[in-house]
Amino acid sequence: MERKKIIILGGGQTAAYAAKEIRSIDITSDVTIISDEKFLPYERPPLSKDYILDKVNFDNLLFFSETFYEENKINFIGNTQIKKADFINKKISDSNKDFYYDKLLIATGSSNRHLTISGKKILPSNNIIYLRNFEESYYLKNRIEKAKHISIIGGGFIGLEIASSASQKGKKITILEKGSQLMGRVVPLEIAKLIQKKHEDVGTKIHLNVNIDSIKKNKDLLHIYHSNNEELKSDLIIIGVGSEPNTKIFENTPLKIDNGVITNEFCETSIEDVYSAGDVSNFYHPFYNLYMRLESYKHAQNHGINAGKNLVGNKTSYDKIPWMWSDQFNLNLQLTGICSEYEALAQRGSTLEEGIIYFFLKNRKIIGACGLGIGGKIGRDIRLAGKISENKIKVTKEFLSDKSNKLNKI
Repeated sequence: MERKKIIILGGGQTAAYAAKEIRSIDITSDVTIISDEKFLPYERPPLSKDYILDKVNFDNLLFFSETFYEENKINFIGNTQIKKADFINKKISDSNKDFYYDKLLIATGSSNRHLTISGKKILPSNNIIYLRNFEESYYLKNRIEKAKHISIIGGGFIGLEIASSASQKGKKITILEKGSQLMGRVVPLEIAKLIQKKHEDVGTKIHLNVNIDSIKKNKDLLHIYHSNNEELKSDLIIIGVGSEPNTKIFENTPLKIDNGVITNEFCETSIEDVYSAGDVSNFYHPFYNLYMRLESYKHAQNHGINAGKNLVGNKTSYDKIPWMWSDQFNLNLQLTGICSEYEALAQRGSTLEEGIIYFFLKNRKIIGACGLGIGGKIGRDIRLAGKISENKIKVTKEFLSDKSNKLNKI
């Protein structure tokens, strides 16, 4: 096999699994990961949950040990901010150095979207925090310990997971959400209401349909003024209002970008020998016949593996059914597929103890499923729903609604 210079730009989960896959197929090429963080690739989901609750330390979060990278001859370059991409001459550059490649994988992930009030971005400070990386989680953990009244702006997965963690530490929590329901982008209303009730039952205050008018500081207290001229006093604000793909360095290049780097089902971009995967990729999904950008643990891993295969010439279509999860208190939420544009809805289960799952059907096929239950009660049926969907098996809502009908029999 011809020896090539392969560069993976980005140091997250996608990069780690792409590098591992490349090396499992190609043992001769040079493989280099370039990251703007100093740490080896690590898990991010525990940063809003188990790490804050002291259930894990940072070393437990690494995907692979330093020894793994050494033994597999995967070069990791950390603390390096790439500022320029020259696709004609096949090089990327930081302030001081050029890195030449034969094949490039863009796995730069995404960054937090800043809250904007009256056209002004609200930037992080000592008591206004956004969570994306380990250093922010470390700082957040310490700030939560000292805080009494915490306001969380944004009722998505990150905001709710932090609310769950902080509430379990005895903090008073208020959640302010712009939309009419929690987790409105991806989770059906029925599940969102159950999650909302759980948070409210432990004392968290939740305000929906809220617009933030201003945030003012008075000594150690932050005053949030929001819709209906209401005022909320907090000593810590955590903001989670979505994310944006990290494509800035490619803006003045020929690379095709639209809500991420546009890729086909083989992780190929509009430029030869340049691939993209993970959060930053707006990829074509052949199963749904549409482009999508996903931000989830499983997708970052699977898309990285797929990119690795394609980058070394094993052309493989990426058609994995999306799957994601969230743990809040003792509840486990799981979602597979896409829960929108459906024709029929089926509910399976009626209590959180047994687990409640909503199946979304189109042309008598499952296009998505979302479930909630105590512990891992709904995990097996959600996984099976994904397989049924993948295999395009027709099923009725009556069959799905009856718990005595086992999904593994389909």
